[in-house]
Amino acid sequence: MSDRTPDLSFKAGFGFYLGIIVAGITALGSVAAGAGTETILVTTPSTVVAALLFSLVFGDRLGDLPERLGGSRRRRLAWYLPSLGFGASAIAPTMGVLQSTGRFPLTAGLFTVLSGAVTLGVSQMARHRHIDAVTPDEPVVSWQWRRPSFKSGFQGAILLGFTILTVVFGLSSLLVGDGSGGWVLLYALIPAFMWLSDRYGWRWGVWEEPSADSQWGMTTLGAYENGLLVDNFERRLVSWDRIGEIRLTDDQLIVERDRWFDVRCDRSVIDDPESLRATLVRLRDGKGRDAYDQWNEHDADVASDHEHKRKSDTERTENRSGAADPELDPN
Repeated sequence: MSDRTPDLSFKAGFGFYLGIIVAGITALGSVAAGAGTETILVTTPSTVVAALLFSLVFGDRLGDLPERLGGSRRRRLAWYLPSLGFGASAIAPTMGVLQSTGRFPLTAGLFTVLSGAVTLGVSQMARHRHIDAVTPDEPVVSWQWRRPSFKSGFQGAILLGFTILTVVFGLSSLLVGDGSGGWVLLYALIPAFMWLSDRYGWRWGVWEEPSADSQWGMTTLGAYENGLLVDNFERRLVSWDRIGEIRLTDDQLIVERDRWFDVRCDRSVIDDPESLRATLVRLRDGKGRDAYDQWNEHDADVASDHEHKRKSDTERTENRSGAADPELDPN
């Protein structure tokens, strides 16, 4: 068994997951057996609490289960099997597979939603713990990320397409006499306004692009020897074997990903895009040591330039002060 033990939050989440599954199975069995609603309402919370306490007491025996589960998408998806089972139970009576009252599909549907939500949370916790276990404290290189504007790239195409579809649906509803089409057209103005604002540079306060100093508009991405840590919308580690071309355009740094959306960064917030791209390419090609040395040299050069500039500014200030001092004037 591994020396690593789960933290308290994962043990609580795991216990809640087990409790929901066991309580759901028990509740469906009780409904099928004809038990009263009062009995089910009493036993369900008790089952969840018992499973939660069991996990908190004996959760240390899970070892490195969170890290092992978080490292594989298939393992994380396997946790959704009970939710799929509840969902199948909800539609089974309508297909004639089970003979039951309306309480059975209602109960099954409720536990489908509950178990799915809990599974999503536990899956995210496991993935985050796997990332923490396989990445060192400091990345080889890190940089600021801010989304490109809506006027270009895949995001812009999605927003424009969504606006067009919404307008078409709204007009169609109005043509057939459905008054709700007017509300649909009103909602279509929101994405249309966002797209036009980005395209033509309109700035209206709340719609304004977050500045580089804004905590809402920025986040930090990190590159490690074993992958690229992306933390713009959800935290995930992308291995280098899934990274394709890394290129620079006039306004973006683009990291292409196999079978998924590319990582696009606003170039204007990156200090040295060319050096960053070269470092990422070396990491992708398995030259981690060279990439680390190259970026350290880059940081040293930047620090040296800043120090030289500071000394030059100080000397110019002292020269101007000396020239203005009459006691230092040779005449």
